[in-house]
Order: sequence, then structure tokens, then C-alpha cells
Amino acid sequence: MKKDIKIGVAGCGALGSIVVSALQKGIEGFEFIGISDTASPETTAPNMSFNDLTSQCDWVVECLPPKIVPEIADIVLSKGKTLVMISACAMLLYPELYEKVKNSAGRVLIPSGALSGLDAVVALGCAGIESAKIATTKHPRGLSGAPYIIDNKIDLETLSEPKMIFRGNAFEAAKAFPANVNVAATLSIAGIGPERTQVEVWADPAIKGNSHKITVTGGTSTITSEVLNLPDPSNPKSSQLAGYSIVAFLKKQSGKVQVV
Repeated sequence: MKKDIKIGVAGCGALGSIVVSALQKGIEGFEFIGISDTASPETTAPNMSFNDLTSQCDWVVECLPPKIVPEIADIVLSKGKTLVMISACAMLLYPELYEKVKNSAGRVLIPSGALSGLDAVVALGCAGIESAKIATTKHPRGLSGAPYIIDNKIDLETLSEPKMIFRGNAFEAAKAFPANVNVAATLSIAGIGPERTQVEVWADPAIKGNSHKITVTGGTSTITSEVLNLPDPSNPKSSQLAGYSIVAFLKKQSGKVQVV
């Protein structure tokens, strides 16, 4: 009989709490060990230091701000464990992570997050991708506090109609909006890389959620996909679908018949 994978969650905020709830109910093939969160979240899950969590787990699910990821990745990878990373932006902000993964016995797994259509993007990558673009639209309050907004003194409160406030590649977008463009980072990793993945960020005071539209072209296909996600009530910068994408990914690991 195959032994269950021991798993823990680092960060129990808007997204992490979705994953923790699912693991507490039970996901086949996994034994839930607990969480690591210094904010004392409202959960009955055992809360421990990250070092203790990593020592006890085979897999660690990361649901934290990108700036914390390098420290956590160091510990997970040095112990040859698996890091399930929702903050894909960290791979662009800290490119040295690629070398650390390459030179370790561990690995990094990135769920699809708040995007749709990534399976088709990966398939098209086997045939050849010529261009990739993502346009993200959020309510102004979901973009407030981003470095790009602050540095350029952009007034989001007076917007009365949709406005494109950023255009650049995925590398540039990651630095400009580290808490908002994990979707762009994920698309770039799945497709043709951050330098060639074009990103637009829009602010729309009338939008009811977070919208992500991708357009990817190649020799065999043109892929267009758009999703409108409800923002998490406790964190408008995040979409609840990102948390459920982790749950779906974990459930896939034991599926005997599944769509991959």
C-alpha cells in the first residue's frame, strides 16, 4: 500500500484557509500535519514553526507574500522536499530560485491558480508558441498599495471608467505588482517565458471581480481564455479560485481516472 504524503500549509490567510479546510476534511493520499502562520489564524489545525513543519512534512503548500518565498524555498529544497507554490511571481522576482531547484533534490510545483486554459497553453508549447499576452482587470482597491501605483503616484480613487495603468512584460509586471500578477508569472512559466509574455493591468471601478484574459498564438492554434473570479472577501487582491486550484491539484494526485 502506498504511504500517504505528509503535507502542511505555510500561511493560513485568504487562500491558505481554503486549502487547510479541504485537508482537514480529508484529501485521499495525504496526511495533514498542520500549518505555519505567525498571525494565529482561526483554525484548529496545529500551528508550528516553519522549520518544524518542513521537518515533519513531505510536501509544503505555500500561501504567502512573494517576498517570503525565497526563505521558505531554501528550507524546503535543502531538505529535498516538495514545495507547492501559489506565489509564482516569486520565481520571476527571485530568479536564483531556478538554480536552487535545479541543484537540490526537491522540486517546485505551481498550480494553475486563478487562470483558465493553461493546459492548452502547455500543449501548444510542445508545437511552438509565437506570442503570449494576458490582460488583468481589477477593481482599484485590489491594486492599491502596489509599488507601481505608489512610485508613479497613480490616483485610483477618482477613476470613473476602465483604464489601463500598466503595460510591459511579465518580469516588469512582477516587480510592479508583486501581489497582483501571479497569473502573469504562471502563464509565462507555462508558456514562452517572462521576457516574451506581455502583460496589461487595468483598473475598473465597475468590475465585480478579478478578470484575466489570455491570448496565446502558435503555429497550430490560437488560444483565448477569460475568467472572471470573485475576489476573496478578506483579500481583494486574491481570487478564491486560486485556493481551490491547489485543492484540485492535490485531489488529482490520487485520481485513478482523470483529465490532466
